[in-house]
Amino acid sequence: MRPLADAPGTAAASFDLWLKAVQHDVIAAPAPVHHALRASDNDTTRIGISLMNLAAPTGLPHAELVIRSARLRNQPGLVDIAISSGTIASVTPSNDAVPGLWTQALDADGKLIAPGLIESHLHLEKAYLLDRLPFDAATLDDAIMLTAQLKKEFTPADMRERALKVLRKAVTHGVTHVRCHVEIDDTLMMSAIETMTALRAEVADFITLQIVVFPQDGITTQRHGRDLMRQAACEGADVIGGIPYNDPDKEAHLDFVFDLAVEHGMPLDFHIDLSDDPQQRDILLVIERTIAAGMRGSVTAGHLTSLGSIPAAEASDICAQIAEAGINVVALPATDVYLNGRGDAQAARRGLTPVQMLRQAGANVCLATNNIQNPFTPFGRGNILDTALMLAEMCHLGTAEDANYVLDMMTTNSATTLKLPHHDITVGAQADLAIFDATTARGVLNDCTRPDMVVKNGRVVTAEAMPR
Repeated sequence: MRPLADAPGTAAASFDLWLKAVQHDVIAAPAPVHHALRASDNDTTRIGISLMNLAAPTGLPHAELVIRSARLRNQPGLVDIAISSGTIASVTPSNDAVPGLWTQALDADGKLIAPGLIESHLHLEKAYLLDRLPFDAATLDDAIMLTAQLKKEFTPADMRERALKVLRKAVTHGVTHVRCHVEIDDTLMMSAIETMTALRAEVADFITLQIVVFPQDGITTQRHGRDLMRQAACEGADVIGGIPYNDPDKEAHLDFVFDLAVEHGMPLDFHIDLSDDPQQRDILLVIERTIAAGMRGSVTAGHLTSLGSIPAAEASDICAQIAEAGINVVALPATDVYLNGRGDAQAARRGLTPVQMLRQAGANVCLATNNIQNPFTPFGRGNILDTALMLAEMCHLGTAEDANYVLDMMTTNSATTLKLPHHDITVGAQADLAIFDATTARGVLNDCTRPDMVVKNGRVVTAEAMPR
């Protein structure tokens, strides 16, 4: 990446206008200031990009940031992107003049620019718990039990610290939006929701948080379950969560969360069918209720791994029903591969969401990290691209077309799930962007390196500038 001042002969007509204005004393000539943006990851520090500040004369069109010579996926040539008031003001071929003037100019040098990555399913307050475990989880039940014990020691300061650690890594790796599942139960009560709601406001300039109120330990099993869900719906949650497989009365569980979502006009996001048992088909109950409630496009199913163990003909029919009901699906391979297939003596099943079958049925399918270094997933460094590469390999998504689809799974597809309008690189879209040292989606996946630059609401952001 180069500041435009270091690239003689490539400046646009806008820069020429600015220079002439300075020469004729229309505006004062500021000294160009170069900001070296640094990002640290695993004790490695590098310079990302340099930007040059320029003053724009009054009365001429003005952009806060112009990104020159950027590469869009699947499009020939390079483009210049002007950003004003947090949105994309223009996208023009690089050999054309960018209209108006700009405050900061950047030469992307032919590198790939993409919409900001989206973590559509992430747990913040229960990340980084490995050093607290009395023993390692070997099953889903172990993981739930261990986490329930550890939650007794959670404090708001502790949850905030671990959540911020996750979010700093997310921003470093190009994530601009997170849908986080935040737990309520008779132990935590509202403390996690309150902590994450406050954190949402703290980090809003760097990353957008959507909060799902999540009854990990069930609703009917908790003395205060229903009241806490209702309270959270009124006091900070954006989405109603559910987990029917961890409630002895799954019908009552589902009825309650659908009624609550309809009452408050909120989307639903489920942990569902996390097993390799082909008889576990709670998704059918969700499909039925989604259609009855008129909630097409507003319901999401996370995990959905038992579907991969159902005979192909039956599974294909269920995938078609999911697509017809407009249910979004989030694949969470890091957790699902770790927990599933343990009962198979040989040729252990991968325990994955059947991504290819859902894709072929026309369902909206996303991918996300889910957990980081806790009983459910004792791995992870907060880089969603690690998860994407894992999914691509395990689901046989190896072609160039597949690589584009995998990148869609954590950008445009996830934006559909989160109901984000215009999460793309078009005029009028919010300027949430990442520039990668690659020229194709396949290059992004194979390198799994953090982007050279992340833009949030039209501003360059770094993890180092985030709250501590």
